Amino acid sequence: MDSNFQTLPTNVSLIPNQPLQIIRAEITSDLNLAIDLINISSKPISRVIFAVVYKDEHNNYLFNATEVYYDIKNLDIPPKKIYFLNPFSIDERFKEARGIDIRIKELYYSDSDSLILNTKDEKQFTLPLISETKSEKMKTLFGPEIISYGENFMNGWRCVCGFFNKKENEECSFCGRNKNFVLNNLTEPLINMKLLNVLSNTEDDKPEEASMASHLTQTHLTKVAPTTTSLSETRINESTEEGLEEKSIFSVLTKVIYRSIIALLLVVVLIFAFQISKSLLSNRDISNAKTLISQGKYEDALKVLNKIENEKLQDEVQAEIEKTQKLMESQRYFDLGNSLILQDKYIEAIKNFNKVSSEDSINFASSQDKIEELEKIILNKANTEYTNGNYEKALSMVNEYLAAVPESANATNLKNQIIGTQSEEEKTEEEELISGSLIDEEAVELDKNRAEMTKKAEALLNTFQKVVAEKANLRAEPSTDAKIITVLPTDSDLYIQETQIEGSERIWCKVEAEDAKTGEIFHGWISNILMEE
Repeated sequence: MDSNFQTLPTNVSLIPNQPLQIIRAEITSDLNLAIDLINISSKPISRVIFAVVYKDEHNNYLFNATEVYYDIKNLDIPPKKIYFLNPFSIDERFKEARGIDIRIKELYYSDSDSLILNTKDEKQFTLPLISETKSEKMKTLFGPEIISYGENFMNGWRCVCGFFNKKENEECSFCGRNKNFVLNNLTEPLINMKLLNVLSNTEDDKPEEASMASHLTQTHLTKVAPTTTSLSETRINESTEEGLEEKSIFSVLTKVIYRSIIALLLVVVLIFAFQISKSLLSNRDISNAKTLISQGKYEDALKVLNKIENEKLQDEVQAEIEKTQKLMESQRYFDLGNSLILQDKYIEAIKNFNKVSSEDSINFASSQDKIEELEKIILNKANTEYTNGNYEKALSMVNEYLAAVPESANATNLKNQIIGTQSEEEKTEEEELISGSLIDEEAVELDKNRAEMTKKAEALLNTFQKVVAEKANLRAEPSTDAKIITVLPTDSDLYIQETQIEGSERIWCKVEAEDAKTGEIFHGWISNILMEE
């Protein structure tokens, strides 16, 4: 791979929730265009026309930003699937290209229906720049379906599967993940934090893993372009081959019939063939049932197993039936846990996730991840109450969690910390009362102000605000000395992504801002004093 061939982030124009979306698109080092798609429609798609504008290494448009159209035919993009388009070569005149703007101009279904997308309704989104190494680490840590970061925008939100959803969608239209869970647990900073923790704690016999931790969690403006060969090794569409297990027993029997001279021999052969066929069919049904079980299609598997009448295989069939029933129960616990998360009933959700069977290869790992993420949410809330001096409430929250997960070391440590602080404060208060000393009113007021600022900063996160000042400076860093990116007019829309407290009177907010006059989108830092809360 040529490390000197660096590519820029790709800009995609689309309408959130459109049936076919581009989730990854990039130029390879051997001048091919690689595109990954998601089809959420209920019909296969046979043809797609892409519109592409090329940019050089300095992000300047080539050929006056002229759109180039690529008409890709004879496709078979299945419904409700991710599809990896075979990379196709681009014209030699674009050899200086290092970045692209891309959109889907038209698409055609296999039944000849077509859809021409309205560019007036399209919004432009920038795809995250994730190196191949980091992508593999993310898949190893979070699962093979995680290909992007969760991110919130004014016009919608992106799920970790890569799909752009409408703003009002509470669940991803492709993978069904909960919006709040994705945006509170699987954003780029949180994924980086988890990668950093895992790689930094790597065993001593793998120093190369720990050494790349900081590199993988940095935000890069470019990345080394992959080759077409490397992409073909990692991005493979699901096979649509059908089983070929049925052999032409009847053709064999036909040959026997024609070659048989003695009628009795023919009858014997037919009976023997019938018994073999029955045994083969039973074994095939068991094999099909196991495949359905591995895919999570438990009810279909039970239907197949219950129709098997071969007495010699009844023990094996019964064992598979019992296994399937246990997995169905495990699936119900997993689904109920997810439903309780949406109702903010985190403790009850954890209790159900704890009941997911370790033999449930589909849901067990995910249930443990969800318990870990819910622990962070619950203990973070408890820690906030503890920091604000609400020791009884914090202790109650920790005790409630320990009742569900008594082996949690993090919860036990926080509980001991709260109890220790309570004891110290009670002892201090008693000593102060005995000695007649006065409480330092200035220190109390300062703690109160800090607590209020912390609450205020937390309340601003992931909210939409407006500029109330006549002119508001949007800066590159959270400082009044930082470079001014732009000056926003009154009523400009702001979406709060991060907060940072400065002293006791100012909260710096990292925002995605839309200029009220020009409609342009900017990213930077702004003081909370200049916005409507």
